[in-house]
Amino acid sequence: MRFATFNIRHGLGDDAGDSWRFRRESTADAIAALKADALGLQEVLEFQRHYLDRRIPGLRWFGEGREGGSSDEQCPIVVTSPDLDVLSSWTRWYGPSPTTKGTRLPEASAPRIATLLRLRGADGVEFEVVNTHLDEHVAINREASVRQLVQWLTPDRPTVVMGDFNAVPSDRALAPLSDAGFRRARVDGGTAHEFTGVGGRAIDHIFVSRHWTVSGAGVSRDRPAGRLPSDHWPVWVDVRLERDAGR
Repeated sequence: MRFATFNIRHGLGDDAGDSWRFRRESTADAIAALKADALGLQEVLEFQRHYLDRRIPGLRWFGEGREGGSSDEQCPIVVTSPDLDVLSSWTRWYGPSPTTKGTRLPEASAPRIATLLRLRGADGVEFEVVNTHLDEHVAINREASVRQLVQWLTPDRPTVVMGDFNAVPSDRALAPLSDAGFRRARVDGGTAHEFTGVGGRAIDHIFVSRHWTVSGAGVSRDRPAGRLPSDHWPVWVDVRLERDAGR
């Protein structure tokens, strides 16, 4: 299977020639080109979701916005493969009341969320996929979020965790995932480039549990029609489940 994560930049940003209305076709084409079985998107507003849903056939969307429902930015998981059955979907908020919509950590500028799916493949194996977007300002909140996220996972179930962590690979905020046995798919170069298309920080990651073998991973730097699709590049990973994993 292939999984991917992509921060598409929220559609209300004052980005001049890179504003959503100018690049939305490029964003849709970049998503389609990933050919991911499931992908996590970040900074999605409801009108962007509707556009992408119209533009790319066969998408199944899961997840709520930061204020609940379709309000504010969403971290949806989009399932594209018809061979994957979605068994359950839920959204959690980082903070003291994870099931209360709009909950936030101290000093956070906005609520931060994780979307979690439990899926079953055509071979009957069940696994989980998680998509998140962590606090960009408060380092201690990133670390607290990852610690909380790990507690929501099922240790013996194959799992993929992905998103915009606002943390480079060496950041201590990511340590709880490593401590829980997750491996980061290693890719070359930065991902957040601020609409320059060059350099940038490597803050978008995909982590896999011990049940998966990684056969390939990378950063997609496609520019459909010569236009940047976002201020981030997508990250993808190709994986296969070890024999008997999740059974």
